[in-house]
Amino acid sequence: MLKKGLVLSSGVAAVFALAACGGSSTSTAPSAVASAAASAAASAAAPVSEAASAPAAVAEIKVAVVGPMTGDNSVYGIQQLAGIQLSVDELNAAGGIAGGPLKGAKVTLVEFDDGADPNQGATVAQQLCDDTSLLAGFGHVNSSVVLAAEPIYEACGFPLFVDYASNPLVTATRHANLFRTLVADDALGGEMAAIAKNQLGMTKVGLLASPDDYGNGLIESFTKAAAEVGLTIVDSISTSPKQKDFTPQITKIKDDGADGLILLNTYTDAALQAKQAFDLGWKVPILATTSSNNSEFIKIAGKDAAEGVYLAALFDSNSTDPAVKAFVDAYKAAHDGEIPTEGAAVAYNTAPVLWETLAQGASDRESVIANTETIGSFTLPITGAFKFNPNHGPTLDPTKTSQILMRVQNGVISGYTP
Repeated sequence: MLKKGLVLSSGVAAVFALAACGGSSTSTAPSAVASAAASAAASAAAPVSEAASAPAAVAEIKVAVVGPMTGDNSVYGIQQLAGIQLSVDELNAAGGIAGGPLKGAKVTLVEFDDGADPNQGATVAQQLCDDTSLLAGFGHVNSSVVLAAEPIYEACGFPLFVDYASNPLVTATRHANLFRTLVADDALGGEMAAIAKNQLGMTKVGLLASPDDYGNGLIESFTKAAAEVGLTIVDSISTSPKQKDFTPQITKIKDDGADGLILLNTYTDAALQAKQAFDLGWKVPILATTSSNNSEFIKIAGKDAAEGVYLAALFDSNSTDPAVKAFVDAYKAAHDGEIPTEGAAVAYNTAPVLWETLAQGASDRESVIANTETIGSFTLPITGAFKFNPNHGPTLDPTKTSQILMRVQNGVISGYTP
């Protein structure tokens, strides 16, 4: 069951990566903690039998999902919500929380829109802090929004599970309340440089990056790894906010002799850049980030311009891995045959961390944070064994890469082996 929370205007002053408007949640569901407290108070106020004096079991837990539900990045928020909702539906159908004080409780999601805007995200963060009916939250999707909102969450002790924001700064230091399952850009950007050189044969590349924490983090890690693998960067360009015409930057990279184009941004900008390179008649290999691993990239770029573009990816819906196939089949059954995206996959993969934390005894915000820290290791439904590092990011296996290589072929994104 999904309930909608506050939806704010985006006009207020981003493996598998906000504070001017007011308002309140439209949800009318009672707080899980408040429900139990009310039952206990009623028991104390009336002379009843010992058997009847125990507090009533909590029937509902409310959990927030925060991301861009409107605007250019809305696909990410919608995908995140769909992945977590599938996990909730499966949990509730199996009887709710498996153990602990909240055993049997069902989970209800409450949706919040941050518009991919840091200021709006901070406003939403304060609302989540103030709404005591919310036990924890998933989000935000965009790194800049997480970085703006996290001080607010940390100050109020609100548990936040980050499934898609990938800037290294999110977990550069330990935040007691924040837990991220996704690999950070310092690994992802470095892997992209190795892919460009060793798998795609690029020797001189130009970088186009978004002017935010996501793009900046990728530029830094890509540049460092490029030097290590012998890949020359002829241009490294951060674009402007809300820019739509990238022709001048692409032309410069082309004229400077690049034999490959690297797109370090979200799917909306990457799609426009691929289209504009195609319109210029510049035919070189293009490599985009995991953020473009969804069908919207093809829709915006157009089938002809998108054809042949390479994507570094965290998830392949066509994988024969049994865990991936089980997720894909469940998602398609819940969405009239729709194929799940990477954003839905990483969110679905993250949600059980909270369910296990609750099953092992957590019942309020403070114990959710403490239990997640204490448990430390989890089994995720798609990727399997997982362990948080001391800063609450994923522990990486140095012998394995985090990403796979995909390519747009015949109008669809498919696995690719050079």
